[in-house]
Amino acid sequence: MTVKAVKDLLVGALVGIVSMLPGASGATIAVIFGIYERLIADLADIREKLLHDLRFVIPLGIGIVLGLFVCAFGLDALMTEWEVPMMFFFAALIAAQVPDVKALGEDGKPMTVYNWIALAVGFVVMLFFLGISLGGDGSDRTVDSFLVWLVVGMILAVSKLAPGVSGSTILLALGLFTPFMDAMTEFDMSALIPGGLGLLIGILAFSKVVDHFIRNNRKSTYMVILGLTIGSIVTVTVEALTKLDVGAEAVQCVMFVILGLVLGVGLSRISKKYAQETISSEPQDP
Repeated sequence: MTVKAVKDLLVGALVGIVSMLPGASGATIAVIFGIYERLIADLADIREKLLHDLRFVIPLGIGIVLGLFVCAFGLDALMTEWEVPMMFFFAALIAAQVPDVKALGEDGKPMTVYNWIALAVGFVVMLFFLGISLGGDGSDRTVDSFLVWLVVGMILAVSKLAPGVSGSTILLALGLFTPFMDAMTEFDMSALIPGGLGLLIGILAFSKVVDHFIRNNRKSTYMVILGLTIGSIVTVTVEALTKLDVGAEAVQCVMFVILGLVLGVGLSRISKKYAQETISSEPQDP
């Protein structure tokens, strides 16, 4: 395995781990590391692009799957002990990346009305998900339906391709997060098979939509992504504040915010170097 393949695997693992955390978005990590457009383009055109880019897709995909399962086994203990501080940590980590996300959509021209509308749409979408999260009772539900697991897979697919959107938060609000985590850790095939099918269908369909908008209206698309990213910071912060025990956790939360900002700045520098390597290794259109 080459050094580049190892880096792709590690970035994939980071995307997978973050995808499982309530309030966090793996797609945002993909944007930050400069792999989002390439991955979307590959998924949107399997024959012409993905099959010619397997040296990138395979280690990245293996990393994502490993990250998902590693996080599934360790998330329960982590969130039990450090739930609120970890939420503040991820809010700070994402906040440190906002300038990088904004830069991806720059074209040297002033913002148009449509660009501002796109930014607002992304932000409002996240407020909608915040409302779902705060409004849901979060109680766990018993799931034994093929169709329900299929829909769960589709929800996760959209969340993994839409930066800022946390599939775990949506599942928490619907009372499906714990059943989903149990299915992952217990390797419940009656859930994983329909869930995986829904995930595949959702990824293939939604990737074509995103790829179309990036190709035809790049700046507005990235303004939506920026709105989603900023909205996700607000969403995670508000959810954390509703659970915060001011007396016991305040100092911890401040420390985690500082740690998130510091790591975010470091991550930004690492991601820029990785993004340059990824762009240089991208295959040309056949």
